Amino acid sequence: MAVTGKFVNLDVATLTTMLAQWQACLTAIASGHQSYSMAGRTFTRADLASVSDMVGELAFALKANNGGLTRTVYPDMSC
Repeated sequence: MAVTGKFVNLDVATLTTMLAQWQACLTAIASGHQSYSMAGRTFTRADLASVSDMVGELAFALKANNGGLTRTVYPDMSC
């Protein structure tokens, strides 16, 4: 089964860098800063949910690229 996601095809080094940047953004605005600027974009408290979603997407992709995703299958015992 192929793993899909926005960033799963990026290399681990790129994902690690991007994740660190987005985590810094999330930490800054969640801890009370009015805004955080990165790569020419400014994020505010109103953007907290979208920044959090991006951190989740990047963390998922990094885990997928490191072979950290597993699939659990449970048998149907309801016969």
